[in-house]
Amino acid sequence: MPITRPAVVEGNSPRREELHPNRVLLSRVLGAVLCLTLLSACQFPGATNPTVKVGLVAPFEGRYRYVGYDLFPAVRLALREVNGAGGVGGYGIELVAYDDGADLDMAALQAHKLALDPEVVAVIGHFREQTTAAALPIYVDAGLPLLAAGELDRNVASVPWVIRTGPDAEALAASLLERVTSAALVHDGGILGQTMQELAVDSNGLVLEVLVDRSNWLEQVLAAGAEQVICGADPVTCGEVVAALRAAGWEGDLLGGPELAATDFTSVGEESAHGAEFVTPWPLPGDVSGSDDFAAAYEQVSGGPPPGPLAMPAYDAAQLVLRALERVISGGGTPSRENIAAALQATVQEVSQGPFLSGTLYWYRIGPEGVPELLRRVDP
Repeated sequence: MPITRPAVVEGNSPRREELHPNRVLLSRVLGAVLCLTLLSACQFPGATNPTVKVGLVAPFEGRYRYVGYDLFPAVRLALREVNGAGGVGGYGIELVAYDDGADLDMAALQAHKLALDPEVVAVIGHFREQTTAAALPIYVDAGLPLLAAGELDRNVASVPWVIRTGPDAEALAASLLERVTSAALVHDGGILGQTMQELAVDSNGLVLEVLVDRSNWLEQVLAAGAEQVICGADPVTCGEVVAALRAAGWEGDLLGGPELAATDFTSVGEESAHGAEFVTPWPLPGDVSGSDDFAAAYEQVSGGPPPGPLAMPAYDAAQLVLRALERVISGGGTPSRENIAAALQATVQEVSQGPFLSGTLYWYRIGPEGVPELLRRVDP
């Protein structure tokens, strides 16, 4: 099984104290089961069934390893379910999982590896805005469909061979601006921050826009007297932002997007992060009706850790690929990249179930224990 830099490599796993306690067990078992499970998931004793491969690329190591820890068991669960039922139209499904470490060069390298394997018919990834952009040209050149799960940039959908689902940055930004009375936007140049700034042209509430790489951002925010600060950066940066604001005596409300759901935000911000509110298209599984069975099945695959905010989107993304594959095979076609790409487009247009596809937004507040608490749903 051609797996490079898997989620956990024996002897090179993240230090135990850097992981959520429930992730320690997962870090021990993930590397051991990654190859064995994915091989056995698609080949049955004595069987000669043909197989197709689905790629998964995400950060399993480094600063954003929480992304990989959250989504990998969910994708594995989806494939295990379908293979356990005999596959799709006589085909077994094999998962090829690569770690890009949220690094641009590594993302391009892993995309090249998947593109060169003719049995890979679709890819789910990369779960970071910058790494997805770095890999896109490679998938396009190879005619390899990419399901850009979690991508907020609506323009990605105009790129050939790329499928994007769920609410985009404009929907999130609009929901955030509805919460604004007098705010400063602090961001790192990403799509959510850019979209916030564009929409704020018609809003009287946004009084200041600064980038966090400016040395005097804190002074600018404090001088503006903003009642809210919207952080449109990665979880660690947002944690540092809220900690610096509180240390400087600022008592306003911190708002943000999906990045604030990550445990890295509360780990860095600590008590300063409590009370922060964020909007996301990806609810925690416990806040979705009927998700108990999913959570139980996920925990069996993960070895104990519960599903986080990226688990259900990753599971839904895998299900879309599987449905597209079934669509092609049941229609008498061969599971080629071109056929899967067309089937994915048609499947996404038909399917609206699930929190990942419905367009519903969820507002959360970080509670006194550092755990997100659901405030309200915003239906489209």
